[in-house]
Order: sequence, then structure tokens, then C-alpha cells
Amino acid sequence: QQIKAEELIFMLDRSPDKVSIKRKVFSGKKHRHTSFEVLFAYNGRLYFDNDENNRVRILVIGTKNTQQRDMEFLHSL
Repeated sequence: QQIKAEELIFMLDRSPDKVSIKRKVFSGKKHRHTSFEVLFAYNGRLYFDNDENNRVRILVIGTKNTQQRDMEFLHSL
């Protein structure tokens, strides 16, 4: 799973347009922060966004089991 995560991060760095995004995650009505969810290695999840320089910023890497905690973190941004 770690190797698949590293491959995905490399692909986000080199060619982010080739990464298939599963969904957008919004952090509520007050905060208009948008991040994206990408799946890897069957149950792995990686959440990222783009900063003001249009560079990819990794926010959370987790699994299906940690998804609730990951969402709480994303909503706290």
C-alpha cells in the first residue's frame, strides 16, 4: 500500500491531469475550502488540494477505516 501511495504522489507531482479524482470534498458552508479524494490500492484514500501557486498539497493519506477521522480533519481546515 505504501508503494501505491508513493506512485500516486509521484503521478500528482509529474502529471496531475492523469490522476482520476473520485470526488470533491467541501469543508462546510463557512469555509469554502475544496479538496479532492483519490483512491489507491483498493482501500487507500489520499486527499489533496492545490495551493495558490497551483502546486499539489497532500492533506491526508488514510484508508477506509480512517475515513471518518480524515473527514473531520479536512472539515477543520
